[in-house]
Amino acid sequence: MRDHSARRTLKGGLNAEDARTRRAETKIELRKAKRDDVLSKRRNFAAVEHTLTTPLEDASSAHNSTCAPAVQDIPALAQQTLAYLKNGCRNAETALALQAIIKLRKLLSIPDGPPIDEVLAQGLAPAFVELLSPPSCAMNLSEGDQKTMHIMTFEAAWCLTNVASGTTNHCRAVIDAGAIVPLLGLLSSPSLDAREQAVWCLSNIAGDCAEYRNILLRNGAMPRVLEMIEATAIAGQMTPLRNATWALSNLVRGKPAPASEFVMPALPTLLKLLHLDDGDLLADTAWALAYIAEGNNNFIDAIVAAGCIPRMLYHLEFGSKTVQVPALRALSNMLTGSDASTQAVLDGGFLRIISPFVTAERTRTRKEACWALSNVAAGTPTQIDALMATPLIPAIIQRLACDEYDVKKEALWTLANILHAYKAEPSLRTATRISSLVQAGMMGPLVKMLEVNDVSILKLALEACANMLAAGGELAHGKTSNLFVVSFDEVEGIEKLEALQEHENASIYDKAVAILEAHFGEDDAEDENILPNASDNAFTFNGICSPASAFVF
Repeated sequence: MRDHSARRTLKGGLNAEDARTRRAETKIELRKAKRDDVLSKRRNFAAVEHTLTTPLEDASSAHNSTCAPAVQDIPALAQQTLAYLKNGCRNAETALALQAIIKLRKLLSIPDGPPIDEVLAQGLAPAFVELLSPPSCAMNLSEGDQKTMHIMTFEAAWCLTNVASGTTNHCRAVIDAGAIVPLLGLLSSPSLDAREQAVWCLSNIAGDCAEYRNILLRNGAMPRVLEMIEATAIAGQMTPLRNATWALSNLVRGKPAPASEFVMPALPTLLKLLHLDDGDLLADTAWALAYIAEGNNNFIDAIVAAGCIPRMLYHLEFGSKTVQVPALRALSNMLTGSDASTQAVLDGGFLRIISPFVTAERTRTRKEACWALSNVAAGTPTQIDALMATPLIPAIIQRLACDEYDVKKEALWTLANILHAYKAEPSLRTATRISSLVQAGMMGPLVKMLEVNDVSILKLALEACANMLAAGGELAHGKTSNLFVVSFDEVEGIEKLEALQEHENASIYDKAVAILEAHFGEDDAEDENILPNASDNAFTFNGICSPASAFVF
């Protein structure tokens, strides 16, 4: 019997190392493609403008409405902001300092080419961080001035958010300025705007790289973000809830995966979020689960144990496109896990739900659907039989026959894994599966893959052909001829194998020769007539003896 615990071996269709490499490379490729679907960072372009009740602010507002800030204003704005902090946040300078910060924020919110470097060159990152915490004199301020300072905190957080939306070096400047702790502190602020802007900034930091994400996690970001999600969900505050959920997705994103101690506490919250009816929120929730499922089998098993599979399947079937894309990614990743996790996904109706994605208009969707099915095809005999019993097989063969190359590769892996199951357990039952594939039209498209230039795919196609022809021999039982051999010849398979004898790759040559010798060799009588026989000092051709000395070289 086949050892089902070795499922990763079968996932590669060839051997364990191929399986590990394929899984890693495929996920990396899909993660790169995903950039079109979801951004790890976002700049805050617009928000409700805050109006102050002070006469000075009223007068300044009129001026701001007609005089947009320019990059050349940055040194003067920086001087005004830094002077305010140096002078101990004097009341008389608060409104003017706020106006300077608002102008800096507007400059940092420019969609294309914001002057982040110019702002950082003025030493403003530490200043923005200092403004996140109320000064010691705050309790002595009037109610109006306190309100002004709350707005200043919000604007400073907004500035930091947009700085952190830039490059890794920009993000590093925010961290080095000491922003992490006060930003986390703002998640408990009585000001909803401040909490939302703080979690936005933290999300930009987490989304930059695994190193910065881990800094946040070590400083306790996960429980603080989860608390904010819970509070905003209960209050029905959807905009900050969306931002907090996006932050959660970035806290579990990236390679290497975060430690399980940080990830596991998020699963109950993610399950709750899956039950809400909001497209943006559901998309980030599904992406979070997709990122977690990129980890090892323990992460995948934990997602299953948390009860997330049924809702993920529901959103894959009925969700909007923005939700279906990450839902498909998450479920596809889960299929790379243990047999039990794969079965949990299949039990929910995955093979029925995935059908339209195999023929979807979007190339990447078809590719990912075939990749998912290739992992089902690498499963237990029961799982392979479940796949074989669906209308998906003709659709996969159709993808192999006439789709783009990236999709063809995944379709080939799916069929090759089914064929490999015969090699792992040669029997009449497993050979009958192969017969079904041939009857469904696999032979021609499979043989066509022997023309590709990709060595790894060519090896896979040769292995698949060898397994197919061997299964034909099993079906013949030595009583009749191998019908697959005839069909293989009819689709020019022999010619392609003979051409591969000229291939520069030794393993390709060896495999092609091995198939030819195993299934298309000449009979012994013909060999005796064709090949020369050496006898003493003479060569004999067709029974005629010629002395070796007659040949001069």
